[in-house]
Amino acid sequence: MKLKYLTIIVIALSLLVLSLNSCSDDALGGMQSDIPERHDLACMLVDGVWKIVDADDITRTEIHVARGDTVVWQAPEDRDIYFQFMDQELTGTFTEELLKGESLTLVIGNDADEGDHPYAVFVHGARAYAEGESPPRMIIR
Repeated sequence: MKLKYLTIIVIALSLLVLSLNSCSDDALGGMQSDIPERHDLACMLVDGVWKIVDADDITRTEIHVARGDTVVWQAPEDRDIYFQFMDQELTGTFTEELLKGESLTLVIGNDADEGDHPYAVFVHGARAYAEGESPPRMIIR
C-alpha cells in the first residue's frame, strides 16, 4: 500500500517538474531572463561618416539593452572620443572620455527608464559627432 502511494507521489512530482519546465516566460507572469547580456559597440568611420555601430555587424546602429546589461564601446585606434549621456540613470554618469584604442565599459542602471535613450559621442580629432541613429541611442526593453 505504501509503495502505491509513493509511486503516485513520484509521478505527480515528475509531472509538476515537466509542466514547469515547459512553461514559457510569458506563462510565468512575463519573467525575463536575469542573465545580463554584453553589447560590444565601436566608433568607426563608415562611408565618410563617424558612427557608433555593433562591433560584429557595422550595419547595426540601433542597440536594444535591458537593465543590468553591459555595454562596451571601443574607440578608434587614432581618435579620442567623448560621451555625453542625457540621463545619469542610464549608465551612472553624464560624461566619459575614451582615449584612442581603448574601451569603455558601462552597465545599464537598474533605475533606467524603459524606452529611447539618445546620447552624444564626439570624435575629437575629426571635430565631428558620431551618428548611430542620429544621434546614437540605446533602447531599453
